[in-house]
Amino acid sequence: MNKRRTETRLDENDLLFSSRRQFLKQGCGLTFCFAFANLIACSDSKTNTSEPTRNTDPLTLNAYVNISPEGWVTIINPAAEMGQGIMTALPLIVAEELDVDWADVRIKSSPPIGDVYGDPLFFNKIFTTSSRSVTNYYERLRQFGAQARQVLIQNAADHWQIPVEELTTSPSLVNHSKSDRRLSYGEIAAFAEIPTEMPEVPSSQFKQQKDYRLVGKSIPRRDVPGKVNGRAEFSLDAQLDRLVYAAVSRSPIEGATLKSFDEGKARSIEGVIDILSREQSVCVVASNYPAALNARKQLKIEWHEVGDINRLNSEDALEQHKSLARDKSISGFPWDVSGDISVESDEAVDVYEQEYQTDNVYHAQMEPLNAVVSVTDSGRKAEVWAGTQAPANTVDAVARTVGIDQTDVLLHRTLLGGGFGRRTLVSMDFVVDAAWLSKQLQRPVKVIWTREDDMSNGHLKPMSAHYLHASFDRRGNIASWHHRVVSEEAIKHLDPSGYEAFGGVPITSMLGSSHHAFDRSLGDAYDLPNRLVEHIPFDSGLRLYPVRGVGATPNNLAIESFLDEIALKQKRDPLQLRLRLLAKSERAQRVLNTVSEMARWNEKREGHALGLSYTHYADTVAAAVAEVSFDPENEKILVHQVWLACDVGLAIQPDNVKAQLEGGIVYGIGYALKEQITIKDGLIQQSNFHNYSLMRMSDTPDVQVELLHSDNAPTGVGETGSILAPAAVANAFAALTNKRLRHMPFTRERIREVMTS
Repeated sequence: MNKRRTETRLDENDLLFSSRRQFLKQGCGLTFCFAFANLIACSDSKTNTSEPTRNTDPLTLNAYVNISPEGWVTIINPAAEMGQGIMTALPLIVAEELDVDWADVRIKSSPPIGDVYGDPLFFNKIFTTSSRSVTNYYERLRQFGAQARQVLIQNAADHWQIPVEELTTSPSLVNHSKSDRRLSYGEIAAFAEIPTEMPEVPSSQFKQQKDYRLVGKSIPRRDVPGKVNGRAEFSLDAQLDRLVYAAVSRSPIEGATLKSFDEGKARSIEGVIDILSREQSVCVVASNYPAALNARKQLKIEWHEVGDINRLNSEDALEQHKSLARDKSISGFPWDVSGDISVESDEAVDVYEQEYQTDNVYHAQMEPLNAVVSVTDSGRKAEVWAGTQAPANTVDAVARTVGIDQTDVLLHRTLLGGGFGRRTLVSMDFVVDAAWLSKQLQRPVKVIWTREDDMSNGHLKPMSAHYLHASFDRRGNIASWHHRVVSEEAIKHLDPSGYEAFGGVPITSMLGSSHHAFDRSLGDAYDLPNRLVEHIPFDSGLRLYPVRGVGATPNNLAIESFLDEIALKQKRDPLQLRLRLLAKSERAQRVLNTVSEMARWNEKREGHALGLSYTHYADTVAAAVAEVSFDPENEKILVHQVWLACDVGLAIQPDNVKAQLEGGIVYGIGYALKEQITIKDGLIQQSNFHNYSLMRMSDTPDVQVELLHSDNAPTGVGETGSILAPAAVANAFAALTNKRLRHMPFTRERIREVMTS
């Protein structure tokens, strides 16, 4: 029964054993991919005898579970680990249903086969974004874990020639209590047969939550030790024979093309191997990265003008957004419509309206963008090392660049030092740089973007403007609600196929703005029966893409600030107003009452004040209270404490869920107080973190999180804190000073303006 503690390593090729075309030809495109599991597992099937033939190779039970005769259980993780703990959370779901000893588990990233490992929400692409990975994979992974356990039990029953009903499992063991016998999973893997048709286990036979050993417990994250001891592998760590380094200058304005460059001085720098150019970039290749950077500094590059975009300025664009928001003669896309907002003309006795704005922001992921690509076999194959949130996009981009079939691209998925959406781009610009250069040079190339490269070529979160109008009946109820959102739809320009796949609607711009619930429990949104929420498009020509919190962050700032202003106008407590508007939602009532108790909502603070914010997003219901003070000498808002109550359904890893929510709060406070991209003559004015401010440790408040568990399936939390924090801070500042900040971020200049008005 003792295991040999020798790890069995699985190469990507063991999983990616045939091309996607071959896979589809076999007719294996089902959601749960049972046929695919058969195809892998049955390629070396054995005949059942009284003396079973011992398998020496790992046994692939299905697309997600592989067991070696030594007892190591390899679980495949489809999502990208970028600091959020997903490479532990998803395998943990499989391990729970499989009933495996967590110490026996090894975790490996999936190959980029969307038909097998893709997310249905994103049309079967592997796409780690939108706080959806745990929610969307939960039932599927339970099925695969339960299925693998069932196959192991059946093989044990056949081996012992006893009824399967007499067998149970305990961690990594199949047990027969009547004879006091047991077999380890590794022992079974040595002789097991995979059935011709894999069993589909009814959800009624899944484990009940009361029996969980792993899910919902304090299980340490698998990625953390390697990050502490330095063994964690990022694409920056990839080293290959004949590897060269490249620094790339790209056109700073979207659409601009190369006019000319002077490479004379650059080529004279020691270590420089070559300088290559194409329509929108100039690349310096060297034997080491410092040489490539130094040489790039010597290039004198001129870019062609591209029209009006060169004259775009942030202040002008913000004013245009604001003008469109208040111009009700321009109809927008009706995102959320209910009842009739014209009811105000008959029943309303009072009206209130207000405007809010937000600036562009940048992804600001910690790890610089980088990739290694090696084009081999005379340009017919490519091998890639990249941290990517969208493996299929990465493979497709490399295949297009090199001019080969996607099946000839082998992707090594590495850890990501943050993503926040930046590493989902269809263009995969930073990977394409390496692929193009490797094709030209026929040797492996490592491309590293500096922070300045990334910021000047940033794909920004769109700026926005909001006009809100509400009318009230004689009882003070909101009789009508009108919310106009002006913003660019971030995916429309850079991912037109994705935009069309989602129906050509402004989905990223409008998330978090509707008041009908997309989640499981109807009524978690505000009860506003007569409402119109509409989107008015804008086109700046800037490079844009979703950033953490997408449109939900600015939309929540506008909605939650407006509700606080309504409460003030009606001389109501902001908490009581929300409780009244959410009377139909037990979940909402629970989180609001919990967070008010955590923060001691009714307790007055000398020189401090509290602000409240609520959201229902990614099936999660949450509320936060921020405690702030104001430093008039430095014209600075100080955030001292934030309390957050959150109904996440089943928390797969409670400690990690709390960590995500805490980190999200800090991230959201950065949105509120610091992060701002400005544009002048079409150029981003910020270049690094000295003039694009982020939250520092000294700025970080104490954050307390209370998870409200329920029997519901797990919900999304990756963006929740970042959505809640800005409005909570804005409302707290208003409660403290009787002055309202309506333009995020709340810079010193904007604070000074409202304090002196």
